[in-house]
Amino acid sequence: PYHVEYGDFATAGAANYVTRESVPQTMVQSAGGNFSTQRHLFMTSPNRDRFRTLFAGEFYYTDGPYDFVNRNTRYNGLAKLTFDPSATSQLSVTFTQHYGRWNGAGQIPLREVEGGSLDRFGSLDPSEGGKSVRSTGRLDYHYDLPGGGTAFANLWAQYYYLSLYTNFTFFLNDPVNGDGIEQTDRRWLTGSDVGYRQTFRLLDREGVLTAGLQTRFDNIRVRLGTQQKRSSLAITQESDIFEASYSPYLKLDLQFLPWLRFAGGGRLDVFTYNVNDRCGTDCSVRPNGTASDAIASGKANLIFGPWAGTEFFMNAGTGFHSNDARDVVLNPSATTLTRAIGYELGIRSQPWTWTEFLATAWLLDLDSELVFVGDEGTTEPRGKTRRLGTELSTRITPVEWLSIRGDITYTHAEFRKTGDAIPLAPQFTAFSSVTARLPIGLSGTLQMLTVGSRAGTEDNRVKLEPFTIFDLVFRYKIPLAPPTGRLEAFLSIRNVTNTDWRQAQFFYESRLPGEPAGGVSDIHFVPGTPRMFLGGLTWFWSA
Repeated sequence: PYHVEYGDFATAGAANYVTRESVPQTMVQSAGGNFSTQRHLFMTSPNRDRFRTLFAGEFYYTDGPYDFVNRNTRYNGLAKLTFDPSATSQLSVTFTQHYGRWNGAGQIPLREVEGGSLDRFGSLDPSEGGKSVRSTGRLDYHYDLPGGGTAFANLWAQYYYLSLYTNFTFFLNDPVNGDGIEQTDRRWLTGSDVGYRQTFRLLDREGVLTAGLQTRFDNIRVRLGTQQKRSSLAITQESDIFEASYSPYLKLDLQFLPWLRFAGGGRLDVFTYNVNDRCGTDCSVRPNGTASDAIASGKANLIFGPWAGTEFFMNAGTGFHSNDARDVVLNPSATTLTRAIGYELGIRSQPWTWTEFLATAWLLDLDSELVFVGDEGTTEPRGKTRRLGTELSTRITPVEWLSIRGDITYTHAEFRKTGDAIPLAPQFTAFSSVTARLPIGLSGTLQMLTVGSRAGTEDNRVKLEPFTIFDLVFRYKIPLAPPTGRLEAFLSIRNVTNTDWRQAQFFYESRLPGEPAGGVSDIHFVPGTPRMFLGGLTWFWSA
């Protein structure tokens, strides 16, 4: 919540992906592995001068380790054009395309696996799965004005489609047909970020002032119903939703003193909701109506230093997350925009050119937590929560051919009113990697990921299993050069030790044939990938 440019759901963090304008060489890659896995990739930049182009495409397929055919298929494409209309301006246009489909094992009950009735890679409802499509277009433009000013405009549009079939509780709610859920989400999204950035000097101190307006419009048709083996049984809810947000913001970056810098500002987010019921009397839930709300957020960050390659920072800010438009119009007392408040203290240090350290301590309060509801496969807003944590991170390159990285986090998460645990919130996580690059053209990376035990229920009565997995990647620059370019071979091994781990796990009630009508409370989980090999060749050449 510390950055002015990020709004909805930017509470615990945010990501900003920036694609290259071009790549120095054309690349074609082909790989295969166990479980019928294959991945094919290409990337090229035909032009790299005034007009810079980037084209990329990927195909991925795997059947996975399951007892049924997973058919996890994915296509990705990207096309980007960047050019300079003048010496003081730049324009880029980007298009991306994603298509994916899969058959899923869903979440299986631990009692069936431990009882020997079901393999950990089996499924009680192999008809689970879905399809997803996402098409995005984006235009980015900036124009540098005399006197240190820059006008910028970022415009984007996206089409999104999701068809999802799940069955979390099996026969708990419908002993005859089962509890299969069908979700369909089709939406058009458009948005913009338009503003002006000005550099200035105040009492001989440098600063940057940015003013802008962000907008987003979601035109949605969403449907929720019941299904059996992907055949629709009944509609529970079907709605047309138009959600809009308007967010003016102001950001200041000012170097007060040689050793003191301020970065912060504020934003106002205005949301409007319009929900139209499409289902009529056939549906048990019929959200219909309009609502609107607004929330102001302030951010302040102080950076002290650097001294001997070390700087200290203090961050404080407020943010928010929005709630589902259907819940907002159904329940007038529901919170539309939920406040988040965060504080952070930290130190960043590079005492030597080959070493970096980062240490932070932070606190995050939410006025309402979104908690997973197992029998519906969705989330619901709950009470106020608090997270208190710390993070340690290091990057070390003791010699030119060796790199070491490590990250450790610890978090205590609880509901503020009762002191109960927040289900699924991990306390301890760790990631580390060691990369060695040998002069013979061989390099290798060993990675470790640990996620500690976490609460499965608010009373902490059920603990979810921790895991530690290791991945290994080798790359080798083949000395036998083709007629043009160069070849590189690679091999990745996921889960080197073949650990039985759970990729996702939840605790709730479900019912199988012959079990009590009220169901059985149990851990339900998605198994993590067993040992998996993927090897192939990459061909680089200058186009």
